[in-house]
Amino acid sequence: MARRCPNCGQGPLFRGYLTVRSPCDVCGADNCIYPSDDFPPYLAILVVGHIVVPLFVWVERAYEPPMLVQAAIWVPLTVVLCLVLLPYMKGATIGLCWATNIVRQAPTP
Repeated sequence: MARRCPNCGQGPLFRGYLTVRSPCDVCGADNCIYPSDDFPPYLAILVVGHIVVPLFVWVERAYEPPMLVQAAIWVPLTVVLCLVLLPYMKGATIGLCWATNIVRQAPTP
């Protein structure tokens, strides 16, 4: 989750927002071999859902604001939290794949 190379722990894992740096600047490891396409968004949505939904229910019961106010608060908060968490979840997924030696399969002709 530190967004560092799982092999050396020193070099940055990403070149941009979600683009995996290959090879690592420090150790030369190819981090593109670890599949991290679909699982990070699911993790981000799971974490954000467990944060936002209880807060939404609590605010609804405690203050009963109009739905327009609720939408103005919770929709942007959900989007921002998902976008902030996504690189961390992708780094965690790559680290998990590295630790368990799960690599991307070579395409068959």
